[in-house]
Amino acid sequence: MTLLALLFCSSAAGNPGRGSGEAPAPEVILQGASSGPLGERAGYLLEQGTPQDLAAAQRALKQGAFQRQERTAAGFGIASPPVWMHLALVNPSDRPLTYQLLLGQPWLDQLDVRLVRAGQLKQHWRSGDMVPGAQFLLPAMGYVFPVELMPGRTELFVRAQTAESFLLPVSLLTAEDFERTSRGFRYRYGVFYGFLLAFIFYNLILFAGLWERSHLYYALYVLSFMALSLVYTGHGFRWWWSGQVGFQQYALFAAMVLYACAGLLFAVRFLQLDQLTPRVSMSIRRLSLLALAAMALFITARQLYAAVYLAYGLFTVFTLAMVVLGVFAYRRARSRGIYFLPAVLCSMLGLGIGLLTAFGLLASNVWTTSAVEIGLILEAVLLSLALGNHMRNQSRARQKAEHLARIDSLTGLLNRRAFLADAAPLWSTAVRHGRPMSVLLLDIDFFKQVNDQFGHDSGDRILQDMAKLLLGNCREGDILARWGGEEFVLLLPETGLGQATALGERIRRDVEGRRILADWLGMPLTVSLGAAQLQAENSLSDLVCAADGRLYEAKRGGRNQIVPPVLEPVSA
Repeated sequence: MTLLALLFCSSAAGNPGRGSGEAPAPEVILQGASSGPLGERAGYLLEQGTPQDLAAAQRALKQGAFQRQERTAAGFGIASPPVWMHLALVNPSDRPLTYQLLLGQPWLDQLDVRLVRAGQLKQHWRSGDMVPGAQFLLPAMGYVFPVELMPGRTELFVRAQTAESFLLPVSLLTAEDFERTSRGFRYRYGVFYGFLLAFIFYNLILFAGLWERSHLYYALYVLSFMALSLVYTGHGFRWWWSGQVGFQQYALFAAMVLYACAGLLFAVRFLQLDQLTPRVSMSIRRLSLLALAAMALFITARQLYAAVYLAYGLFTVFTLAMVVLGVFAYRRARSRGIYFLPAVLCSMLGLGIGLLTAFGLLASNVWTTSAVEIGLILEAVLLSLALGNHMRNQSRARQKAEHLARIDSLTGLLNRRAFLADAAPLWSTAVRHGRPMSVLLLDIDFFKQVNDQFGHDSGDRILQDMAKLLLGNCREGDILARWGGEEFVLLLPETGLGQATALGERIRRDVEGRRILADWLGMPLTVSLGAAQLQAENSLSDLVCAADGRLYEAKRGGRNQIVPPVLEPVSA
C-alpha cells in the first residue's frame, strides 16, 4: 500500500542466477559523464554452499558462470543466497576518471566492493547493515563509494547479501550529478517526513479535542509508516542506531508488522466494522495481535528467516485486505468507502509505478521514482478528507440530536428542559438589574374530553393549531414552550403583570374567536391562563409555580378566563 510495498517487488524476480543468456557481460566504456543504471551490463552469480572469496569469483567468471539479467536493477527475491556482481569498466582516456559508485539499497546486510586491475585487488570497501558505523550509507539512495578509474580496464566485483527483498541497482555518477541527486533526495524526504509529521500531529490534536479514536488510529498508522520508512531508507541506521546492528537486523521486519497491524486496526475503526460485520472485525483484531506476538517471539528466539516470512506474508495479507475492505466499504457504507477505496487504490497505483520503474519497464525520472511517496500522500489526503467528512457528519448528527432533544416533536415548540435553559440567562439579568419579568401559563379547557370523544389525532391537531396561534401572538424576545400535555408557557422579559395579563386576555379571546376545529367538533375551544410577575421568587421555577397557582384559580373559577383578571380594556 505504501513505500514498504517496494520491498516486496524483487520477490517476483525469480532465480537470480538464471539470466537471459550465457553471453559475457559487455564492457562499460566510460566517457567522464554519469553512466546511468548499469544493471543490464553486469553479470551475476549466486553463491552455492560455502561463502566464496574473490579468487573463487574470478575463477567462476573465467568459466562463464556469471550470467546477465535484462533489468536496470537486478532482483533476487527474499532470503536469497549471497550474490556476486561483475562489471567491466573501461577508461579509454589517458587520465584517471573519478566517480561516485552508487550501489545497492539501504537495507543490504553485507556489501563487499572490490576494484581489480590486471587480476590484482586495488581497492576494497566493506559496508552494510551488519557493519557498525553505517559507513558509505547515503539514506534513501544506497551505498556510495568514491572510485578512481585509471586508464584501461578495471573490473568491479561486488558481493552482496541480505535477508530482505534483494535489489542491486548500480550506477556511476560524476561529482556534480551526485551532488544534485543527493540534494534532491534530501529535499524530497524532508518534505515527505514533514508532511507525515503534520498529519500525525493534526490527527492527535483532533483526537485530543474530539476524543474520536479514528483520529488516534490514523495517527498511529501514519506514525508506523514513518518509522518503517526511516528503517527502510536507512535514515534511522545512519542517524540514530548505527552501532546497533542487532537491532537493525530485525527493525525492518518489526516495522513492517507494526505498520500492517496499525493499518488494519485503523480500517476496522474507521469503517465501523464492529457494527457492519463483527466477525470480520474480531478476526482482524486477532490476526493483528497474533502477528505482533509471533514477531516478538521470533526476535527473542533470533529466528531471522521466520521473521522475514512473517513480515512479508502479513504485508501481502494487509495489501489484499485493505483493497477488499475498501470495496466492501464502498458497497456497504458508501459515505466512508467513497474516500477509503480511492485512497487505497492511489497507494496501489503508486506501488505499481514503483515496481515497473524498479524492474526497468518504466523510465526512471523524478515522477516514477517518487510514485510510491505520491501515492501515500494522496492516500493520506483522501483518508484525512474521509475523517473530516466523518467528523462533519458526526457534528451534524450531534447538532440534530441536540436540536431534537430541545424541541417538542408534535408542536415544534421548545420543550420544558429547553425552556428552562433558554430562560435562565434572562432570569439572571432581570434579577441582577431589577427588571420586570412575567410568565403566562396556558391550559386548554376540557382537553381530555376532546381526546376521549374525538380521538388523539384530533387532540394533536388542536395542540398544533394552538402552537401556531401562540407563536403569532409572541413578541421578539419572548420564549414560548410546551410545558407538558395541553399546557403552554410563555416567558415575557421586560413585561409587568398588567401587560402580561393584557396579552393573556388577547390570546384567550383569539382562541375563542377563531373557534379552533369547532366546525366539525361541534363545540368551541377555550383556554384558561394564569399570569405572574417576578417579585420575591427565588428561581424561575418558583415564578412558573406562581403562574400555575393562578391558572388553577382560573379553572376553579369556571375556565375560559385569565387570573388575575384584566384591569383595563384590551384592544382587539
